[in-house]
Amino acid sequence: MARNMARAGVNAAIARIPVVSPDGSPYVRRIPVGADVTGRYSVTSRKDDRGVLHGPGVVPAIDEYDLVSVGSVTGLPDGDVRVVARIRYAPDLPGAKARILKWEESGPR
Repeated sequence: MARNMARAGVNAAIARIPVVSPDGSPYVRRIPVGADVTGRYSVTSRKDDRGVLHGPGVVPAIDEYDLVSVGSVTGLPDGDVRVVARIRYAPDLPGAKARILKWEESGPR
């Protein structure tokens, strides 16, 4: 369940792009998953402008975001799971606006 919560956090952050929380301010959500059991994710997003070109003659604009989500479940001993993702977002392109460049999961299995 913790793994699914961490994955849900990254997916929620992708759905919110281009909204970015200020650095160090995670977006936190708690979701009931059973009787007396609550899942939780805390996801932090950061826009990274290094190496991404913007400005005249650069069409379309492309942004990259680093996302870190930590999922946990109260009352279960499995521990936290972390998902680290890098997303490329191109709002001016037709079709899908976000592309996952990196997806790494860590934590107990």
